[in-house]
Amino acid sequence: MDGLAEDIENVGSHLVKKQENFDKVAKLSRDIIRNSGKMITMLHNGKIADASQIGSQLHDEIIELKRIDAGMEYYSLQAYQEYAEAMIFSSIKNDGAILRMQDTGVSEDAYILGLLDVVGELKREIFEALRERKIDLANKFFDKMKDIYDTTRSLRFAEATLQGLRKKQDVARIQIENAGNEILYFNAAKQG
Repeated sequence: MDGLAEDIENVGSHLVKKQENFDKVAKLSRDIIRNSGKMITMLHNGKIADASQIGSQLHDEIIELKRIDAGMEYYSLQAYQEYAEAMIFSSIKNDGAILRMQDTGVSEDAYILGLLDVVGELKREIFEALRERKIDLANKFFDKMKDIYDTTRSLRFAEATLQGLRKKQDVARIQIENAGNEILYFNAAKQG
């Protein structure tokens, strides 16, 4: 019985450490998700310097998350995905270029899911550009939306391979159709 009690005590110690690490991963993941959302909002509002400052903080948080999330990537995937979305959107908004996967530092799964989410952010930018009567800017954002969708369209896998991929592809297609219709309507109203 003494050996069993010692084993159970060791298991308990192991699980306490594992729970503490999980708690750190969960909190840091929530912080990254929240800060990524803040960064995207700042980019939409033209607060580029503030967004850049949050981007630097996010970079540090991602490095820390990678250090501690071994074996818990299932729980941290959304944080990486939101980070990828914020970084890709920032690159498009600031430089007109879609950030490559290796430049985000996230996994393939997080990159593709974040990339597809950027389509929605670009749709919002298109609507704002149209509201301000900046049709050339709206068309640039629309071209980026189409680039993202067209290049990711060939990725057709079972849901078990990457959960959420097909749904995000379908949502992106609908967003592109809606944005394209708005641009056509704007051009028709402008000419009429």
